[in-house]
Amino acid sequence: MIKIKGYAIRSTSEEGIYYLVNGWNKHKAFWVEEKHLDKAIFKTLGSARASLTKLLKVMTDYKTDCFEFFAITEDNRLSFIPYCLLDN
Repeated sequence: MIKIKGYAIRSTSEEGIYYLVNGWNKHKAFWVEEKHLDKAIFKTLGSARASLTKLLKVMTDYKTDCFEFFAITEDNRLSFIPYCLLDN
């Protein structure tokens, strides 16, 4: 059985592919590369979504980016989660 250790949000834009930092408002950093994925793990999908929603309220220029949600397994594999911000 595959165990999920957390969730991450990937942003794809002209600048590249990055992951939203968990606690970005405290850490003074918004995005990290995949090699620093440990800083971008959220405990729940809901907390990841809430963090992204909060970020988009203060940093509106990110609204044109493409966001994808992922489950992260214990062996650090990313599993895509079909999820739409507009649906919730």
